[in-house]
Order: sequence, then C-alpha cells, then structure tokens
Amino acid sequence: MDPQNEVVFVEPEQADSFELKGIRIDSLMERKACSRFSAYLVHMHPGQIKKASFHKSGEELYYVLYGKGSAKLGGRDYSLRQGCFFRVPPGIIHEFTTAEESLSMLNSHSPPVFPDHDTFFVE
Repeated sequence: MDPQNEVVFVEPEQADSFELKGIRIDSLMERKACSRFSAYLVHMHPGQIKKASFHKSGEELYYVLYGKGSAKLGGRDYSLRQGCFFRVPPGIIHEFTTAEESLSMLNSHSPPVFPDHDTFFVE
C-alpha cells in the first residue's frame, strides 16, 4: 500500500526526534507519508532562540501547546502563550525566543518542508 494513503497514528514518545540548530523537533509523520503536508512538534527550552529562517514554497501553521515565548514574524513582534495560533506564508522570515519558560508548538507545512528541503536560515 502507498504510505501516502495510509492512516498515520503516533502515540506519545513514538515520534522520531532530531535537532535543528539546537532546537529539538519531533517528526510526527515519516517523510514517505508526506504528500501534501508535514507535521512536527517544536520543543524549545528556556533561554533558546530558533534562528531566523524561511521557506520558499512551504506555508506554515503553528499552534502553541504550552509555555511562553516570543516570535518575530516578518519583522513584527508577537507574544506567544498557550492557545496562540498563527500562519507564516512562504518567504516570511520567522524566529522564536524563550525566556524563563519552555515552549512547545505543533507545526505543519504545506507543501511538506524538511530540514534538507525548503528550509533556509538567515545568517
């Protein structure tokens, strides 16, 4: 069966984790199952910065699961807390910062984005 047409069910602690520029990310779907979107959990510890990046074709959706932090989206500052939702269109530079609290966000992209595909960091 085609993995892009199968049900994906991930139990807690079952997701594959990786680090991207010091930020822990849990991949919620295997790459071969990502035909129209990709999905991740982004975990930031207190005092971390997710460096500025953008995607040329991927549109992103974020939902803050818990914690607090700040986001710079397209040059504008936003406060992040549990329940916040936001969209980042392709080409928009975005970065995140935490202070005293951790921050965990559900993140999806359409079309799919991977660390080695359509992810560009601003140095």
